[in-house]
This record gives sequence, C-alpha cells and structure tokens, in this order.
Amino acid sequence: MTDPLRPMNLGEILDRTFQIYRSRFLVFAGIPAIPVLAMELIDAGDRAWLHIQSLSHPSGQPGAFLWSFAVGLGYYPVACVLCLLIEPALVKLASSSILGQECSITFSLRFAGVRWRDFLWIGFLMMIACLVIPGLIYAGLAAGTAFFVSASGLLGRDSRWLIQLSTTIATLADWVLVFWMVACLSLAVPAAILENLVGFKSLRRSWTLTKRSRTRIWFTELAIIVSLWVLALGQQVLLGHSLYFIGLELHLADAMRNLYGPANYVLATAIYAILGPIFPIAVTLFFYDQRIRNEGYDIERMMDAAGLIAPEPPPPSQSSTAPIMEEVRS
Repeated sequence: MTDPLRPMNLGEILDRTFQIYRSRFLVFAGIPAIPVLAMELIDAGDRAWLHIQSLSHPSGQPGAFLWSFAVGLGYYPVACVLCLLIEPALVKLASSSILGQECSITFSLRFAGVRWRDFLWIGFLMMIACLVIPGLIYAGLAAGTAFFVSASGLLGRDSRWLIQLSTTIATLADWVLVFWMVACLSLAVPAAILENLVGFKSLRRSWTLTKRSRTRIWFTELAIIVSLWVLALGQQVLLGHSLYFIGLELHLADAMRNLYGPANYVLATAIYAILGPIFPIAVTLFFYDQRIRNEGYDIERMMDAAGLIAPEPPPPSQSSTAPIMEEVRS
C-alpha cells in the first residue's frame, strides 16, 4: 500500500527509502547491474587483450600504486557516463513506487533512453559545478598559500607544520564545498525527469527546491558515501586475509596474490550494484518532500485525484516520446 504524500523528516525519508528498496529489491538492483556488468566486461577485456595495467613497469610500491591510480582514473569517466545513463531510470522507478504506479525495468530504461542526451548534458553541467569549480578554487588556494609562504620567508624545515596544516584545511574545505554543491544540485535529475526540464533549468530548479533542506541532503549523501566506503574497506580486508590464509594452506600464495585484484574488483562492483539505488531513491523522496513543503504538492495531488483540477490541453503536435512524457505528468 502506498503511503500518502506528506512532509517527512530526515529519519522518515531514510526509513521510507529502505522500505521502497526492499519492496522492489530485484527491480532496483537489476538496473545498476547493467553498468556493473559493462564495467566487468571492460575490465575482463583489458586483462585478456589490452593489459593496460601491465603497460608500465614502475619500480617500487609507490610507483605501482601511482600507475594503478592513473589506470583507475581512466576507468572513472566511463563508469560516470554509464551511471548517468541509468540514474534517470532509477529515479523514474522510485517515483512510480512513491506514487503507487507500475513501472518495470524495461519501461524505466526505455524512458531514460529517450532523453539520454539531455541527461548527459545535465550530468556534465553538474560535474562542472560540483567538481571542476571546487577544484579550481582549491588549486587557487593552494597556489596562493604556497606563494605567501615563499614570499614571507616561512619556507623551511620549521614551517612544515604550517604548510601541512594549511593544506589539510584547504583539502577539507574543498571536500565540504563539493558535498555542498552536490546537495544544492542533487534534485536536478528528478526535476529533469518528473518536470520535463532540461539543462540549466533543471539545475536552477534544484537550487530553488533545496533551499532550507541542503543540510539534510548533505548528511544523507555523506552517510551513504561513508557506508559505501566502510563496506568497500571491509570487503578488501576480509578478501585479503581470506586469500592470504588460503594461499598459506594450499601453498598457492602467488595464485592468490594474482586473484586478489580481479576478485576485489568484482566484489566492489557487486556492492555498488546492491547499494547504488539508495541515493536515487532518497533524492526522489527529497524532491517530492520539497515540493510538498514549498508548493503544497500533496494538496495538488489530492485535488487532482478528486477531479478538481482540469487536465492540461495536449500540445498541437505530438512527438514520438509523447506517451512516455504523458505518463510522467500523471
């Protein structure tokens, strides 16, 4: 039974998020499984044919770590694009669950595929606002701090603590700014999907809707990210110790060492496939909660159900995506 739309506090939103997820677990988990499997195929192709990880032969553990980090950065844009393409499907599915409508994996993916260019453009704008701009601010602060230290003659062995302290403060401030911008613009995708907005209009709509609730959204995204990080770290430690003891018992230390990388990647992507839908469900609930608080959307829904709001006339020309857009308005 669908719960009536009403204002909710942060605890109720999180509780409702997990209720919706549990009610349609296989459907929600099936959508992020698509980019996860795609990344698995890319990784398998790399290990079988390209061998990108083996192109460089760094000397020492720091060099190997830096090369692995560089390879991971190369994978990151591909994973981001795939995630941007499936997030609208998760939001559509979450909205249908909130409003008590039927929605399958096929329909939600087809719905996201109709406007995939719009969603990629919105994702690009959010990346500029949430990552590039804070990164430039951080680089400016770091360069300014280095210039000040050098010009003032403080650069020396006794002033390292000052440089480390200023760098730590600037890094923390940069991450806080990143999370804050994500909180301000987190409702852009739901606005684009559920209100048929594009580009800067969806970002502006999110900026307006999130007012007086950005702290709640900030804590929600932080809690989800920390949970993912703790789970990923736990599975790395557990996997490493398990393979280590198996290698000792079976005298297969080299084989277990080679198995650690692929096994760790598979488990990490499986964790994302399982927990990936949580934040899209939460932001969809935040979207409706903010509309209820600021615009009385719950009253509008009740009046619409009672037939007190006249339906909007159809546009003069219908495009091929009209049936899907019509369902969004309903």
